[in-house]
Amino acid sequence: MTNSSSPDIALYWSEALAEELLNFLTKRLKCPDAAADLTQETFLRFYQFVKENPPDNARALAYRIAVNLATDYQRKTKLRNSFTVDVEPAAFAESFKSTAPGPEQTVMAWQHLEQLHVALNELSPDCRTAFLLHGMDGLTYSQIGEHLGISESMVYKHLTKALNHCATLLGVDGTD
Repeated sequence: MTNSSSPDIALYWSEALAEELLNFLTKRLKCPDAAADLTQETFLRFYQFVKENPPDNARALAYRIAVNLATDYQRKTKLRNSFTVDVEPAAFAESFKSTAPGPEQTVMAWQHLEQLHVALNELSPDCRTAFLLHGMDGLTYSQIGEHLGISESMVYKHLTKALNHCATLLGVDGTD
């Protein structure tokens, strides 16, 4: 329950005490900004406590609050640092780049697929079948020969013809 006649904070807190706490926290944390923030937080908590219960030793209370806040700050910093990874900013941004093709590459791939479909439809049925059985199903020359009832050398000729025809229509140099 709040006391309606709360004591005057000036009786317990002074600029000298604030400066003393700031110096203490700066030495302990080795970070002037964090020390200033914790000095302010110390004042706020000190003020809340003093409104309810006037202290016997205000300086000791202020130091106890400051030490507790500094300890909490150091724990949080240690925990945060244990989850922090040292990564170059460029490498970090690079790790989020998509490996998926962009819209241009997708359209170009569809166009090449359509061209390949046209090229395959221009081949003789045996030539197209040999090409698809070898490329899609992974069958060997002898397996394709058995399937089509032709020799392995004829399978080789069909595959050569199909590859050359597709390369020509797609504009690919087959000399690589």
